[in-house]
Amino acid sequence: MPSAALITSHLIAPYGGGLTEADLVQSLCVGKLAATTEQANAILSYLFIETDPRLIVSCAIEAGSNVSQANRLYLSTLEHASPRSPMWESAVRELL
Repeated sequence: MPSAALITSHLIAPYGGGLTEADLVQSLCVGKLAATTEQANAILSYLFIETDPRLIVSCAIEAGSNVSQANRLYLSTLEHASPRSPMWESAVRELL
């Protein structure tokens, strides 16, 4: 899954690990932070700030998910005090 590898590599670059592709895919599919560790969830909570929305949507589709589930994950990150992503919100506004 090329987009999951790209996103995960980008998100873990400052930490040297802590998040797996499986954590990202699982979270996109269930629509909430569902990584295997709290550290992974913390890293994943910046997905929508650090990643272009087109790449997130591509990853969701490759994972067998969809934009709606990805947006549910975004809302889950907000519930965990992550910053809003105007870029994500603008990109999906007309898709939902």
